[in-house]
Amino acid sequence: MRVLGRLVGLLGVLPLPLAAQSLHYEGSASLASGTYIFAERTNSWILSSGLALTAGPVTVRASVPAYLQNTTLIAGTTVGPIPTGGASSDAVRDSSAARRGRDASGGGMGAVAPDFSVATAESGTADEVDVPASAVTGLRATVGDPNVGVSASLLRTSRISLMLGATAKIPVTDTASLGTGAWDVGGSLSVSYVLGGSTMLSANLGYWVMGDLPELALRNPILGSVGLAHLFLTGWGFSSGVYASQSMIEGFADPVSLGAGVMRGASLGSVGVTVSVGLTETAPDVSIAASWRFNLLSNR
Repeated sequence: MRVLGRLVGLLGVLPLPLAAQSLHYEGSASLASGTYIFAERTNSWILSSGLALTAGPVTVRASVPAYLQNTTLIAGTTVGPIPTGGASSDAVRDSSAARRGRDASGGGMGAVAPDFSVATAESGTADEVDVPASAVTGLRATVGDPNVGVSASLLRTSRISLMLGATAKIPVTDTASLGTGAWDVGGSLSVSYVLGGSTMLSANLGYWVMGDLPELALRNPILGSVGLAHLFLTGWGFSSGVYASQSMIEGFADPVSLGAGVMRGASLGSVGVTVSVGLTETAPDVSIAASWRFNLLSNR
């Protein structure tokens, strides 16, 4: 039981309560860089801060992100960056329609074949979405949409745990501030299994209802991830995983990425660093993130 709790606490994927009541400060700092579906590269520096309150099997979370980004082409959401085009979302909408029309006229099944190549700024194609030069603003800081969520532990044994969660993004920003101007709500089911010793396999399946932009309708995606983590007796650990989602913009490839990280746990909390590589056009080319979780109050 102790091994499972420590692994889950380090990963931050399944926030199982480690005490009857506790309050944690959670945060992360990350850089995501990619061209996505555009010719211009977007660099997004993101700082997120929040609190997690646990009482019995239930954990309530709230966080607020802040962005430092050089274009308005990428919207920040709870499920990751989306290449909406921002104020130029009509160009993404037109490109989406053109891709769907081209695929339908080809007599195929109407599905877009995923491109599992890592995009670079130099590997431009005719399918890149044209946007005005005004979309490249240079680094500009903005506060993003707050996120709130609740999760509950449905099952917990010495080897297996099951968690159900729900999250919402509160729309306080619009397309001019790297938001969508609409609510996003989603639910997830997560399971973890201790393979033996201090090694754990985890899987997550979720579904999101995405709010539409004024000029661009977003699809409601199914998301999934599978991860493997190992914790050493020294408190150090490592993790690896794959993340995939249905594309939220019709006509474009589903985002897929691979990641690996290291983490360090202690009695007061945990810290970790993760690096991930995008395999398709709608995922960042590369992301680097540092995360932390510290105990503020605990009633054991």
